[in-house]
Amino acid sequence: MSQGSPGDWAPLEPTPGPPASPNPFVHELHLSRLQRVKFCLLGALLAPIRVLLAFIVLFLLWPFAWLQVAGLSEEQLQEPITGWRKTVCHNGVLGLSRLLFFLLGFLRIRVRGQRASRLQAPVLVAAPHSTFFDPIVLLPCDLPKVVSRAENLSVPVIGALLRFNQAILVSRHDPASRRRVVEEVRRRATSGGKWPQVLFFPEGTCSNKKALLKFKPGAFIAGVPVQPVLIRYPNSLDTTSWAWRGPGVLQVLWLTASQPCSIVDVEFLPVYHPSPEESRDPTLYANNVQRVMAQALGIPATECEFVGSLPVIVVGRLKVALEPQLWELGKVLRKAGLSPGYVDAGAEPGRSRMISQEEFARQLQLSDPQTVAGAFGYFQQDTKGLVDFRDVALALAALDGGRSLEELTRLAFEVSSRTSPSMTHSMGSSSAPTCAPHTPLEAPPRHQRPHPQAAPLLWPTGLCRHPSRRETERLSLSPPPPQGSARGLPCASAPSLLLFEFCYCCLVFFFFLS
Repeated sequence: MSQGSPGDWAPLEPTPGPPASPNPFVHELHLSRLQRVKFCLLGALLAPIRVLLAFIVLFLLWPFAWLQVAGLSEEQLQEPITGWRKTVCHNGVLGLSRLLFFLLGFLRIRVRGQRASRLQAPVLVAAPHSTFFDPIVLLPCDLPKVVSRAENLSVPVIGALLRFNQAILVSRHDPASRRRVVEEVRRRATSGGKWPQVLFFPEGTCSNKKALLKFKPGAFIAGVPVQPVLIRYPNSLDTTSWAWRGPGVLQVLWLTASQPCSIVDVEFLPVYHPSPEESRDPTLYANNVQRVMAQALGIPATECEFVGSLPVIVVGRLKVALEPQLWELGKVLRKAGLSPGYVDAGAEPGRSRMISQEEFARQLQLSDPQTVAGAFGYFQQDTKGLVDFRDVALALAALDGGRSLEELTRLAFEVSSRTSPSMTHSMGSSSAPTCAPHTPLEAPPRHQRPHPQAAPLLWPTGLCRHPSRRETERLSLSPPPPQGSARGLPCASAPSLLLFEFCYCCLVFFFFLS
């Protein structure tokens, strides 16, 4: 096709995948001086016109989207729309959508492979999901149905397009809504071709395209065949990636609209037919499809995913935040020929034992100075350059996959307790920690009491990112944990505790009033 034609697709030549990245949630855009000048000029001349025209076309989509569902009841919308509504409105939205992306600079959509019919593959899974431009894959897929948040219905134009699409809506705060979504996906996927295909982005969030995130099992619950769809942006400069840490929405939109031409590659892989085991186990099904797509892309398949608003990775039997980079410590130890489970890292509970870099190397049996410095640098150091060996012990315990979450939690409280129970095991052993009974202690004088601390983390505090100012303010208003409980921990007197709770409630009340 010609480069300026907005409605056709060109064949795609194979391209090698990008190299692997240790953190798929981070995207760094490095611009040379010449590129900065180029974006300043094109950003001032080309981007405003493109963005303005794209928004005009976006609002022109609304009448077609509204016309398809106008006058239809909720019962009628539970079945596929046919007739003139399907012909006129579907083709109108498809053509205007292609024009929308064309105006934003996506002059070419190159396609390889053959899209399967709805009978062959009722579900399409697209990856990697790296930007809000990824809905462009809807065009060569002939506008399949999508799964979206129910909150998007209130967004102007977008809500009308979701009703037009007969999208499957889910509310993240309603467990019953999730169950209904699962049943609706299964109903459409097993309709025998009655419904159009359903498109999923199984990663659930955006990455930097250098690794595949862990696939969520929602697209694979029905146990029907799926067709993997690969999305690539083979441009000289990656301005489209919208990761957890990197350029924001406006910067991505502006830089992409400033490019003279952006190209998208869409590749349809052969239909993946699940085995009987995969049909019964959606997680196994999702993991196997993830590996197939990662191999075709030439990038690694990772265990990284989003939990709440935090990117995490599986370390042993835990899900650890990516920001602490705890897994890199394990990488250093394995490179030195050591396993975290075999390192004798005994720590005396209830007492902070500060160690130097030399003692750190001796305890972890490290001899290479560069390896020692790299591993030691993962922990928070005091003014004398010492680290708390309890942090080291907890890190090694978390890296050891032989412990359950309950054992690690118990161990974290044990080594961080202010009491001094005996410890009958080493931190490197795989057996469950044995907690000696705590005995009540007399509260020290007020001027000698240590500052109250929050519950210990399952990784060293030195490996965590520094909290933002807002997080620091929120934490400063949080009450210190009670120093006692029914299990025999040291306990403050009842009047002082009631006085503290009263003062804290007043503080929180006036904080919210202000």
